[in-house]
Amino acid sequence: MAARLDLRGRAGQLAVAAVAVLLGMAAGIDPRIAVAAAIGLAFVVLVMADLTIGLCLFAVIAFLDVLPHLGGSVVSFTKIVGFLLAISWLAKVSSSDDSRNDFLAAHPTFSYVLVLFIGWAAVSLTWAEKPGVGATPLLRYALNLILFLIVYTAVRTPRHLVWTLGAYVAGSAAAAGYGLLNPPQNVAYYDVTRVSGTIGDPNELAAVLVGGTVLAAGLAATLKRWPMLRLAAGAAAALCAGGIFLSLSRGGLVALAFSLVAAVVVAGRRWRGQAVALAVVIAAAGFVYFGFYASSGAASRVTSFGSGTGRTDIWTVGWRMVQAHPGTGVGVGNYQTSAVHYLLQPGVILRPEFIVDTPKVAHNTYLQVLAELGVPGIAMFLAIIGFSLLCILRAARIFERLGDPPMELLSRALLVALCGVLAADFFISEEFSKQLWLLLGLGPALLGIATTAKRRVSPQDPSAAA
Repeated sequence: MAARLDLRGRAGQLAVAAVAVLLGMAAGIDPRIAVAAAIGLAFVVLVMADLTIGLCLFAVIAFLDVLPHLGGSVVSFTKIVGFLLAISWLAKVSSSDDSRNDFLAAHPTFSYVLVLFIGWAAVSLTWAEKPGVGATPLLRYALNLILFLIVYTAVRTPRHLVWTLGAYVAGSAAAAGYGLLNPPQNVAYYDVTRVSGTIGDPNELAAVLVGGTVLAAGLAATLKRWPMLRLAAGAAAALCAGGIFLSLSRGGLVALAFSLVAAVVVAGRRWRGQAVALAVVIAAAGFVYFGFYASSGAASRVTSFGSGTGRTDIWTVGWRMVQAHPGTGVGVGNYQTSAVHYLLQPGVILRPEFIVDTPKVAHNTYLQVLAELGVPGIAMFLAIIGFSLLCILRAARIFERLGDPPMELLSRALLVALCGVLAADFFISEEFSKQLWLLLGLGPALLGIATTAKRRVSPQDPSAAA
């Protein structure tokens, strides 16, 4: 036995020495390669060693779309980390005897909805105009569903939840901060300069920052025992809200207003006063900025709700698709390909270039899914959303009955944040958003934490698992 242990130890030492030699050789060729390899190796060790830490790293990196791609657009740093995360998840699920760590075992009935959704998307390729175009969107759906399952396995304790929410907030703050420090140098096809941060699109940035604002405020109200972390969370909330203002995204501002109203409604008696105060502060900040500091063009943009830069024309064409194929849709990923066939119909289209010259997505997540996958597809998509929201609501009620104010508050904050992101997605097509699926996955994970806490308090209660 001692000989075996010694042999294993020597093998490990030889492996470390080999890696050191390779890094040294790489440094001799190009120091940047060695630095990148060392960072990559550290990521591999962290992700493979702890699934929760890997998820937190992925949550932060998911916001950094400006990171340089490795090997082109097909293999990006985010995809590499996601691949390692999936391997770590498979290893943990296959080696664990606790079925509560596996979503498929804990929620077998609803698991069929996930399988049917991806199956329906795959079947839709058979009637799609260009099946090859739908292969990548189908893969993205599959990867996001895997992320949904990974979140459930990785987030099993209150500490894990705080880490994950903190990672989302850190990513949001980084995205907003980058936009503030590196404003765009030209207006592109917008009429004014709009901050897009690390996301690359002002509207998409605003959507994820809505969730970041709410979650940061929730953490700031919860982390009373850690004043520095509480201060950082408060600063992140202000930074995210400022990022929404500077993005000049009307959809983002509407979603922010919706989330603030939802916060007042969902907060409950204990925190309703704080929710009202938060809503008043953010509303006042927006009024002061757009009323006194923003340029006339910026103020005019956010107060003008006309055609939405061609968005209503795109919606008109999208609805024509739905009317033509309500039961099947045009096939996953084929919205832009098929849009041109629905242009020459009765009705005024003011911006046909968004249909013919540079075809755009639906700029509405729900319309995009409905047009591509038909009524069955949107029904299953909404079922996934509804399931997650219901899980969060049930978890909040369980924590309320258990007398756990911090977890109850975080549950309510997560509910409001997800509602805000879903509201923003009415104005953009974000069905593949990693941030959206991360928040959706936290719903059943949070319910799992709540039911575990309930079992500990009343282990003899047969309804504890309900």
